[in-house]
Amino acid sequence: MGTLRSILLATDYRLSSERATEATIRLAKLTQARVTVLHVREEFPTWPVSPLEHQDRLTEWLAAEKIDLQEFLIQSGPPADTITRKAQQLHADLLVIGTGEKIREGQLVIGPVTESILERASSPVLAVNPHGPALEFKTILCPVDHSELSRRALEDAIHLARLFNGRLVVLSVLPEISWVAAAAETGHLLDVKLEHEAKWMNEFDEFLAGVPLEGMNWERIVERGQPHEQITTTAKELGADLIVMGATGRTGLLRVLLGSVTRRVLRQLPCSLLVVKDQIVFEDQFLRDLETIDQLVTEGREKLLNADPTEASGKFRQALALDPYHITALDGLATACEQLNLMSESQRYRKRAERLRQATWE
Repeated sequence: MGTLRSILLATDYRLSSERATEATIRLAKLTQARVTVLHVREEFPTWPVSPLEHQDRLTEWLAAEKIDLQEFLIQSGPPADTITRKAQQLHADLLVIGTGEKIREGQLVIGPVTESILERASSPVLAVNPHGPALEFKTILCPVDHSELSRRALEDAIHLARLFNGRLVVLSVLPEISWVAAAAETGHLLDVKLEHEAKWMNEFDEFLAGVPLEGMNWERIVERGQPHEQITTTAKELGADLIVMGATGRTGLLRVLLGSVTRRVLRQLPCSLLVVKDQIVFEDQFLRDLETIDQLVTEGREKLLNADPTEASGKFRQALALDPYHITALDGLATACEQLNLMSESQRYRKRAERLRQATWE
């Protein structure tokens, strides 16, 4: 994230988005960052379009807070694709979204659109949890695995802690390891687990030695066990209002998958989350994949108009292989299956599209 010059705030005007707006205001006031607001509605909405009064009220709120509002955009299309594409086009330093509002069995449920944005965005994403502690950047937890990506996440956490005069806790989770694996790592059989632990602690010391932590309120913690469990437990015990962590990505597909630890933390998210991505190489591929999806969906529609549902079905399936949350492609595939008299498949895809419509931002 580094120097924060531009923020893209994606909003659906619900409670989760209001909390995301509050976080955006806090950040923009201290950094003088310019803010772009984006509201995405479906290309062919099945419910009334959001009243303009929502846009007016949000615009007035930002103006009253003296925020540099560059533009208020309203666009149509698949929410995750549209938001991540706009963040890419704007070269946004930070994308701010709500995590959603559903609670199931006492836990926040991250909806498919929110998860998809977290997976695909190339810029850092701040997901604000409306049910967790108020996001005031007062207690920031940064779990690290001593990798270069976690170093970049820690640098962002340091920047935020200094900016808001907050407390920073750096967490390293010593992974559970069998004596066989430890012996292979250390080359010894005697006290191999102790030696493995000492090696891990030494790596943690070396990792922190190269990070500018002087003059700030911070501490280090080492826990043992499953990383995602220790991260969520530590966040709750500390009363952390923000977790900052790196997410391992891969290129070559539209879906830049979150690392397994990050994904598991999302399932038990106790507070807000800032995800920092490995930005090497994948930005150009990201845009190429988005263009491919647009082309496939357009070609699928043309095939339907030309009464060629078999070819249309193939185009929509290719698009969904890249983006399984693309509502327009799901609708198109349902129509193609209907024309092919595959009624059970058609109903399944229509139900999936409808569930995604209902789950948007939840």
